[in-house]
Amino acid sequence: MRQVHYFPALVISESRTLLPEGKHIARGWRAVHLGEGQEQLSLTWQLQGDQLKQSAGQCSRLRITVALDYRDAQQVDVILLQSNERIGAIDIRYAYVFQPFELLLTAEQTAAVLNEGVRLELIGGKEPLWVFDTQDDMAERVLFVPHLLMGEPDSRIDEALNTMLSLSSLQPFGWMEGCVLDGVHSLQSILGEDRVNPILDLHFSQFFNAQGDLLYEDLHGQQSDGTFTTIEATLPLAVIAKYRMDHPVILKALEFFEAAGRRNGGAVIDEDVVTAEGSYTVAYPLAVMARQFNRQDMADQAIAQIQLRRDCLAREQHVFLRYHRNSQEHTFRSWARAFAWYCLGLVKTCIELKDSQFANLAGVAELEAEIIRIAQVAVEWRQPDGLWSCFLDDATTGIDTSGSAGISAAFALAASHHLLPNGYMTLARHNFLKLSSYLTPDGILTGVAQHNAGGMELQQSGYRVLSQMGLGHWAQLYAYLRY
Repeated sequence: MRQVHYFPALVISESRTLLPEGKHIARGWRAVHLGEGQEQLSLTWQLQGDQLKQSAGQCSRLRITVALDYRDAQQVDVILLQSNERIGAIDIRYAYVFQPFELLLTAEQTAAVLNEGVRLELIGGKEPLWVFDTQDDMAERVLFVPHLLMGEPDSRIDEALNTMLSLSSLQPFGWMEGCVLDGVHSLQSILGEDRVNPILDLHFSQFFNAQGDLLYEDLHGQQSDGTFTTIEATLPLAVIAKYRMDHPVILKALEFFEAAGRRNGGAVIDEDVVTAEGSYTVAYPLAVMARQFNRQDMADQAIAQIQLRRDCLAREQHVFLRYHRNSQEHTFRSWARAFAWYCLGLVKTCIELKDSQFANLAGVAELEAEIIRIAQVAVEWRQPDGLWSCFLDDATTGIDTSGSAGISAAFALAASHHLLPNGYMTLARHNFLKLSSYLTPDGILTGVAQHNAGGMELQQSGYRVLSQMGLGHWAQLYAYLRY
């Protein structure tokens, strides 16, 4: 029984706006446009019985969830319907699908909102903002509909596990959903298959039909059925290969990896860019497949993809997000999530191979050595509270909880497999407690640097969001502390 309460709103919209050409809302979901004038959105509540008791005297969080890729930075004004009083604004910048945004309300404001309702209005802006509408009272989708959240649980950690093990942790297919699936699957040995496996099935059902065909919209809202648009899209294959060895999408992923490698002289990259996330989104799934299917060619390829990123992106005390081979330019020096993905991919690839018949391949020892080296580097960049800033070498950019959770999870996993000294487990345990203070009452991770659509300026700005992707890193850390 959850100790927080969601109060979905009745959504009133007179919008006549059509979706931009070529853009699609996630299949089976409904969304509405939010703008100004006729495009504004009204929300009202009609609470009854126990709901009235649960809401009495409560503070709350007013939430809406983005339903279409949003490449703009605007504020949504929140205005009481009857008194016309503006009670705040929701700051939305470069948002992605299934990402919730919230405005914290006092008890007095909450009472006024329940009594009057609110209108939401976005004035100006270059891009259209679409948010999820009501979803036919489907309880599993309650996080994504406009709602008020109330209540304070005994344990936000327990609520975070509840959120992870539900549809509320859903993210767009690709690296974001891959972080979530990795978090869900990592809980299997801790919380049991009976609790975890139905959630894996539930998430898979959002992207695969009964025949195993991949049906999804990419991060830009474009239908991408049956394809992988970038190397970022293949991270879910690690969990799919562990959980469903016979899934038909695995063959498509292998064909994608092989084609990318042929185009780029063995480097599985997009165009001419070597990226840190490939350590996690390419090498790690390849290592899982090597182990599952007894394929030395995949094991060799997994090692090669880590070595490529080590040689191109790891420079003394730094890990760069990107290396452009044609211009020989490095960008995004020591960005926290780049560091996290590099470390997670490195550690997980090494463990998959060490636990397989390929443990004695020559390259495995190189991976072990790099784990020790990069861990020592990362420790030197910790901030006074133990976490890492958005750019590790620039404390003024502020703590990024997603990168900090990912790096800490890599440390915990490596220490649990004796690839790092036990002191790293102690460090990870300390960081887990710090990170858990960033959870909302229903267990979504806050303090996350927004995804990278806004470029360097946004990453350096200190802007932070709620993110189920970040919660996926947190869940991995939770699990690996118990391995």
